Amino acid sequence: MKKKIEKWLQDERFTDYADRRILTEVDDVCENYRPDPEYEELTRAFRRDERYIVPMVAYLSYRLQVAKLQKDARKCKRAVWWVFVQSILLSNATQIHFTEFSLLQTKLMETVMPMLHDEYVKKLNKKKR
Repeated sequence: MKKKIEKWLQDERFTDYADRRILTEVDDVCENYRPDPEYEELTRAFRRDERYIVPMVAYLSYRLQVAKLQKDARKCKRAVWWVFVQSILLSNATQIHFTEFSLLQTKLMETVMPMLHDEYVKKLNKKKR
């Protein structure tokens, strides 16, 4: 998967598309989704003490796994995007450089990039018709 992603990222049109989609999802999640109480509690604790990185990563990893188990593709994508956006917000807000967080981000990239590439290819195929 890593090699496929590296190849996709060499395509400037795809990276432009991916950047726009990610920004759209960040806006959507920030505007339309209210975090659950467990996540809010972890976020507050994490801001006070970086030792909460392990429980935070465990929680986000759990949410990612639950998202992948969704039978409804639309719900699956929505849930994956939620986890992806939360990881972006956390890394930007705190400059996290922990191994645990890096592993989560790798899993997220291996989940989100194929979704984005599939959307991109479908969009290209519609234009050709």
